[in-house]
Amino acid sequence: MLLKKIIAFILFFLSLLSFLVFFLINGIKLDSFSFGDFSVSKFYLKIDKKLILQIDELVIKDKKTKVQSSFEDIKSILNKTPMVLSMFERIDIETIKIADNIFKIRLDNDFIYLDNKFINVASQYSKTGDLLNLDVYSIYLKDINLLLLGKIKLDFDNNILVFLGKYLYKDLVSGDLNIQSNKKELDFFINSGEMANIKFLKNYFRTDKIAESWMYDNVEGKYYLDYLYGKVNLNTLTPILKSIKGYARVTDAKVKFHNDVDVVKTPLINVSYENDNLLINLEKPTFKGISVDGSFVDIKDMTSLKYGHVDVTLKATHMLDDNVLGILKAFKINLPIKQISGTTDANVHLYIPYDAPMKTFGVFESKDSTFKINDFEFYSKEGSVDLINTDVIIKNTDFVHKDMINAKVNLKIDIKTLDSKGDALFNQFLIKSDNQEIVKIENRKVDFGINFTENTKFTIDDLGTQILFQKDSTDIKIKDIEKLYPYSKLLKDINVKKGNLDIKLEDENIISFLANLYELDLPLKKDDKKIDSLKLLGLIDTNSTSINTESNDLKINIIKDKVNIVLNSYDVDLRDDEKKNNLTQDLSIRLINSNILLKDNSFYSIDSNIDVIKDDVFFDATFGKLDIPIKDNDKKLDTLNIEGYSKKDVVKVVSKDNKLDLTVKNNDEMNLKLNGLDLIYDLNSDEKNRFKKVEIDAKNSNILVNDKYKVLADKYIILYSDKKTVFNLDYLGGKIKFIEDLDKNINLSVKNINDGFVNTFFDKELIKGGTFSLEASGKDTIISGKMLFDKNRLLNLNVLNNIITLVNTTPALINPFLAIPAVFGMVTNGGFNLNGYAVNEGYIDFTYDFENRILNLVKIHTIGNSVDFDGYATINLKDSLINGSVDLIFMKDYTKIVNYIPGVSYLFLGDDKRVSTKVDITGDLNDPKIETNLAKDSISAPVNFFKRIITSPLKLFE
Repeated sequence: MLLKKIIAFILFFLSLLSFLVFFLINGIKLDSFSFGDFSVSKFYLKIDKKLILQIDELVIKDKKTKVQSSFEDIKSILNKTPMVLSMFERIDIETIKIADNIFKIRLDNDFIYLDNKFINVASQYSKTGDLLNLDVYSIYLKDINLLLLGKIKLDFDNNILVFLGKYLYKDLVSGDLNIQSNKKELDFFINSGEMANIKFLKNYFRTDKIAESWMYDNVEGKYYLDYLYGKVNLNTLTPILKSIKGYARVTDAKVKFHNDVDVVKTPLINVSYENDNLLINLEKPTFKGISVDGSFVDIKDMTSLKYGHVDVTLKATHMLDDNVLGILKAFKINLPIKQISGTTDANVHLYIPYDAPMKTFGVFESKDSTFKINDFEFYSKEGSVDLINTDVIIKNTDFVHKDMINAKVNLKIDIKTLDSKGDALFNQFLIKSDNQEIVKIENRKVDFGINFTENTKFTIDDLGTQILFQKDSTDIKIKDIEKLYPYSKLLKDINVKKGNLDIKLEDENIISFLANLYELDLPLKKDDKKIDSLKLLGLIDTNSTSINTESNDLKINIIKDKVNIVLNSYDVDLRDDEKKNNLTQDLSIRLINSNILLKDNSFYSIDSNIDVIKDDVFFDATFGKLDIPIKDNDKKLDTLNIEGYSKKDVVKVVSKDNKLDLTVKNNDEMNLKLNGLDLIYDLNSDEKNRFKKVEIDAKNSNILVNDKYKVLADKYIILYSDKKTVFNLDYLGGKIKFIEDLDKNINLSVKNINDGFVNTFFDKELIKGGTFSLEASGKDTIISGKMLFDKNRLLNLNVLNNIITLVNTTPALINPFLAIPAVFGMVTNGGFNLNGYAVNEGYIDFTYDFENRILNLVKIHTIGNSVDFDGYATINLKDSLINGSVDLIFMKDYTKIVNYIPGVSYLFLGDDKRVSTKVDITGDLNDPKIETNLAKDSISAPVNFFKRIITSPLKLFE
């Protein structure tokens, strides 16, 4: 615009040229003049070959200059230069003022000088035809502080400009600059020497702030522009992007991938630009001594705000330590995994659009590495991890944590929420201490999740299990024991299937736990209620496993392969034969104040120790409240201190006082030895003997029948089998022997049994003095035999008592005259009186039905001093009934006197030569009914006496 006005001014004068030719040849000088917007001082114009113009001051009144920059100024000058050079030989204008712009112009022969607000030009020039050659001393663009030196060729016919030269910009950068332009386009080539940075380009080249940070801020070092060439549209003064290519270097560089991360150092950065893409390649870069070779930055569509984006690729072969993770964290990639050994090939790609959130992609491949997630460590022989935005995807990665976990894992982690889901093929999942295995899973695939918010928490829903890895412990919550039961030796050892279990692993050797157990099927009762739930506390260390209730009334201690159990005030119910103990370890049980309930019996354990070693059982026990068929000193044995064992098919029990020794073989053979203890035998019991073979060897031991009748014995032996039963008893010279063979043939022999044996048996003084013997035999359930009496006195039998009372009143009835001597003889001879019945000799033939318990006294015959018995009786022992008939022969002293008087014995005694009567005995055995003919015989005695005198006189003399 400035030149336009100047030219307008010049043309104004040219219009007057025809009138002023004369004056121009001689020169025109004017001190000042003005017209319109122009005012001039010291004006001089002359024509020689061309015009010569000199002006001190030219003022053009204009509100503002139309030229806004040096580039526009150069363009304007270049457009008007051909015309000016063709018209003027010399121009010297000291001052031109247009608005706020002041010019100085000199054109003299081959020298051009121009100076204004925007530009200063000093150059030699030459013109050949339409070609103008400028040897530029300097072209200084004031508004951008740029100095150009070189040569310019102008082809005015073809509108071509060529500049070959150098440039200097603000003492910041210098180099070569080549320009060739036509009317439409400008081609350029530029390079530079060393630069501190290229931040100065911000003033001329602006793009998105993300791209600009990489161009101007993120890289420090020595910059070198090897080349930059391209084209500029001169109509719009904008670069043609597809044409621009460039290559630059930065040496001794430091790259800041993020403001919050330390720099990456590299000896060389190669920067290339093409197709609006800027590629930043790093050679041998290191980050805190870590090689990140292969890392680069690629800015795509750099000048497009719509499509432009920055691609950052970070590569490293190193541990994922705090340094590497720090880079990722700066880009909001919070990997919850930290590597503490081994190496990882990391390749992370950041896609950073100008107008959208960043996208992240990465691949991490590791070998022989140990990782840490919060306080949880694991080893991976080989692993692969993909990073896609906020998701970390672990694929088919080895996962080994101590001896606990050995698995192949697939896992997806959301790095924002730190939640994850995945699956694992457990080669082994093991929870144990040195001496106790809790859970062991092998070759099973499970789904699981991990949360890394504070501590690392594994959730395995398939197993109802949570594992929390903390700094000082690993906490395991098993919500559903049933899911882990098939894999838990501990749960199987204690036979627990339902409940929940909290485990704390304080270190490799100490495990504590709290268990709430439900639906237990234990042989335990308390307060007569079945124990179906327990709350247990436990501790597992290097030596043992301890389990107990809060009240300590149940304790379990497992040491290596032995289980110790203490039960206090529990009932152990072993009545169900189908419940078998499935313990595989040695077992020791201590029972304190506990009942042992068996199918056929029960025991109260005051304090007992039972050891189970493999298939053998050993015990040392004190039992109380016993209900066993044994007495000690006439007192039922209710407390017993024993020792014993069970090995294979043998059970051995010995009392600590050596009074009892029991051996059971094959569960059907029993050998019992007693010394000083009495054996109780219940005839009324319906209990069947479960033993096929029994041997009882007793010394100083009695047999109590029905807990009422005592069988005295110095010793006895009982042998029982399916082939034969033998019973031998010795007592004070007397012997009893009973034999039953395979064919149910029975033989019973009793010899020289004394009164003490009998009286003790019946707990009554029934016999005094003498002995009795018995021989009997039979088959099946019936025997028959003979009992022999020898000098015995029968006492206190209810049947005899009733008879004695009756008979002792009969002599006076029979013969009042002889009553006194007869009664006197009965008393003095110790015959039949209230003190008993003296038997000099006698026998009883009998049969006995064992099944119906019927004693049939077929023949009763006894001879006493005053009374003889002759008769029979049937006794039902089951119902305690008697039915018998006995002839009583009595008043034997009376008959002796009469028998010595010839003829008189017949008159008084008859043909039998005796006084007798018949007695019927019926009813309750303990209080029988006695019926006799004594009254009838007494009334008929005198009649019979006189009848014999009349009818049988000859008998009187026999």
